Amino acid sequence: MQNVEADHTRNFAIIGHSGDGKTSLGEAIIHRAGATAELGRVDDGTSVLNYLPEERTGHHTASITSHVYAFDWEGQHITLVDTPGDANFQGDGEVAIQALDAAILLVDAVDGAKSGTQRTLGTAADLELPVLAFVNGLDRERANLEAAVASLREMDLSPALLSLPVGSGADLSGVIDLLRMKVVSADGKLRDIPAELQEQAESQREQLVESIAECEDELLEKYLEEGELGEDEVLQGLVTGVRQRQIMPVLCGSATSEVGVDLALRELVELLPSAADRGAWRASEVEGEAEIEIEPTADARLSAVIFKTVIDRYAGTLSVMRVVSGKLAHDSSVLNATRGKKTRVGKLFLLRGEEHVDASEAGPGDVVAVAKVKDVHTGDVITCEKDGVRLPEPRKPEGVISYAVAAADKSEEDKVFSSLARLAEEDPALHIGREPSTGEFLLTGMGELHIRTTAQKLNRMFNVDMKLKTPKVPYRETVTKRVEHVEGKLKKQTGGAGMFGVCYINLEPLPRTAGFEFENKIVGGSIPRGLIPAVEKGVIESCQAGPLAGYPVVDIRVQCVDGKYHSVDSNEMAFKLAGSFALKAAVEKAGPVLLEPYMTVEISVPDENVGDIMGDVSSRRGTVQTTEARGHSAVVIATVPMAEMLEYATTLTSITGGKGEFTMRFSHYDPVGGKLAEKIIEASKAAKES
Repeated sequence: MQNVEADHTRNFAIIGHSGDGKTSLGEAIIHRAGATAELGRVDDGTSVLNYLPEERTGHHTASITSHVYAFDWEGQHITLVDTPGDANFQGDGEVAIQALDAAILLVDAVDGAKSGTQRTLGTAADLELPVLAFVNGLDRERANLEAAVASLREMDLSPALLSLPVGSGADLSGVIDLLRMKVVSADGKLRDIPAELQEQAESQREQLVESIAECEDELLEKYLEEGELGEDEVLQGLVTGVRQRQIMPVLCGSATSEVGVDLALRELVELLPSAADRGAWRASEVEGEAEIEIEPTADARLSAVIFKTVIDRYAGTLSVMRVVSGKLAHDSSVLNATRGKKTRVGKLFLLRGEEHVDASEAGPGDVVAVAKVKDVHTGDVITCEKDGVRLPEPRKPEGVISYAVAAADKSEEDKVFSSLARLAEEDPALHIGREPSTGEFLLTGMGELHIRTTAQKLNRMFNVDMKLKTPKVPYRETVTKRVEHVEGKLKKQTGGAGMFGVCYINLEPLPRTAGFEFENKIVGGSIPRGLIPAVEKGVIESCQAGPLAGYPVVDIRVQCVDGKYHSVDSNEMAFKLAGSFALKAAVEKAGPVLLEPYMTVEISVPDENVGDIMGDVSSRRGTVQTTEARGHSAVVIATVPMAEMLEYATTLTSITGGKGEFTMRFSHYDPVGGKLAEKIIEASKAAKES
């Protein structure tokens, strides 16, 4: 039975580096809560969270999208969202976590915090979400709890151990609960702490209580005076410290053997905030822009945010939303505040992996899905039809790599691109668009694996194939000097009416990114005023293909200064062609140069790889701007030509062993060097002739 009371409703994301066991922990939590009869396992394909074929086959067997599982446990309604850790698929998780109230961070017991740990934790920190950490894999060889906790401390966090392992490696049998000073066995039963571990447990508990006391002045004062705190004070101080992000509680165990999972389940309810504890959300009135706060109560006005779209082969398109305030009932009319359109919500579903369970109503904090709602997309805000409110829309990630795409079978071109549009609707990190200067359709995503997995899904879901290739670089052309009084002339005499138009233009370069300017400098009516727009139109059309390699001509000012016309043979077409001829002639005389796009690139890598990365950036004609230390990683910020970054993801993986990540965004255009420009121009001409 689903709760609609906000103080009994909890939702959280499981975050962390790829391969650290996020899905395994999720499987263990829902199993120990009694939501599943058997423990699902990633390795043998029985996971109820990773149910997509692409997650159960291939070489990665990792989450490629966020998966939602709702369940009830001891009077609490809990929604778990398992987010991808691989940088190729992180975009979906980054959107989902913005709609949730807390997070559980997975940390590997052998390798400690990694680049993905820091990245996902940074997202939670930006959202000011409370985080509980779980050190996973203590049943493996070389597991080291102390080192794993130290790796968190090195990230400027304040970790505090809540549990200690009983046994190690294959002999791991349970964990010591340092709050209640009992051992929680793998089967969830409580027993006394072994005598040989009593001293270690007491010492660690003392450190825990001291860390908790430091979160509140009153507690610290009492602790310093009396040397101890009551059980209620310890728990309340810990709750306060966690929710104010002053302390990060650290649990430990093994998800695959379910050691420490019962304790984790209890602590996520006790320590992480409910929907009511989250407090008021920033919002604004739909009618008007006044800033308000909306309380997460069932009697408030309805507000909900769509944080995920799922294309389901049976139910069609599912829109997954988190209800922030008010109540949402099935078969009700609502307003899409983002798009200003009224729509109707049919059945409500609780998601349990691939399974959908009917729900009659949803309240604050609940995560539900609705099927086949028109004109609703990821990021949209749903509210009541009257006196509605608008929540901030989730930030969507920007892709870092693009591939040119085409239908494998030209007869299926329409189907390929309409199907890709549906996949882009499901995945907020995918973008399909057309580059006008090259004519290519580009599919942009978070990495090569992301794009290739999309191609697999396209085939599986829509039975069509697409071809992927490295996209053409959108070069540009411009001029370097001013030329004056360049003639453009059309004189054509046939048996009937002729065509006559002459214009003279000045051409000069503008600063980079200034675009295009056209000025009418005609004095005395040498060209009638009504024919000047035709000259401008011809100039603009001629700018679409420059004389060097056929790329658009940019950052120029054209002045029409003189001309000639014939009272009978002159018309708009004649002066349009004259303008086109004039521009082509002027560009050739004005020192044309080829421009290439440069990208600002941020590369996050382990410290030991910084030197190799900087050398690689230089070999790509890039310039390192700065380096920054961020926890265990270093971030190299550089500007690099786009042409050198088209397949960078593969190189970065090779250099860092998969531990590096990068983002890039357009920076500016700069001239291409001599010999390289010649090669680009020759290649362009050869392509046109073939």
